[in-house]
Amino acid sequence: MSSLQTASANLAQTRRRQPLDRSALSHLTVRVAADPQTRADAFSLRHASYVAGGYIDARPGGMFSDPYDDKPNCQSLVIYKDARPVASVRHCVLDTDPERQGWHDIPAAHVFPEEVRALLADVPQAAKPAKATEINRLVRHPDFATDYGLVFVLFRFVSFMVIHEGSDMMLSCVRRNHMPFYKRLDFVSIAGPRAYPELKFTTNLMACPQARYGTALNNYEVFNPRAMETGCYDGLFRGETVDVFEES
Repeated sequence: MSSLQTASANLAQTRRRQPLDRSALSHLTVRVAADPQTRADAFSLRHASYVAGGYIDARPGGMFSDPYDDKPNCQSLVIYKDARPVASVRHCVLDTDPERQGWHDIPAAHVFPEEVRALLADVPQAAKPAKATEINRLVRHPDFATDYGLVFVLFRFVSFMVIHEGSDMMLSCVRRNHMPFYKRLDFVSIAGPRAYPELKFTTNLMACPQARYGTALNNYEVFNPRAMETGCYDGLFRGETVDVFEES
């Protein structure tokens, strides 16, 4: 059973609002991968995770990155436990605003071009152009492959970034065995399966519209949801290392 399948098996308990064991998630910090060292940590985590899973061949230097890592609309987050990098996730924003240069391309738009266009076209007309955020490169170090609490921490923080950006939906290209987990996060299946660039597996496009963000954020008690309101994570946008638990 994969680590995400293990997480899915535990979700029924989590959805009843039974808090996760925070002692297993203590001493966690998070940082945006904007500086060279944090970027290297993200790329090293990806490489270790994907090689361990058999999804890529080992690469010289032990790093795995792609051209999206250098685009202005793509950012990675790295989770640290006692200062050791243990997990990472990337969010890529597709903004249909023609004046926002460099924000019109995400991996999912190449794998599922017609479907992504249709989802954006269905966003109700409003004062701002439609916007979608793809969640990808969600990985943990192999030493923490069964730590499902880290998955929730990653989703909480990437959701925080999605809300800050004001995206109309979250997208993810998901392996079939992970789809039940995403459905419990209120993602719905759109299309698939199709190959994902540079990885040895096929994926299905899944989406979570803005109207369902509340469920995705509030069903899983990883940290106090009020952290979204208090500004205690705003240091991420200033390049700071931030405690996962605001009371830490």
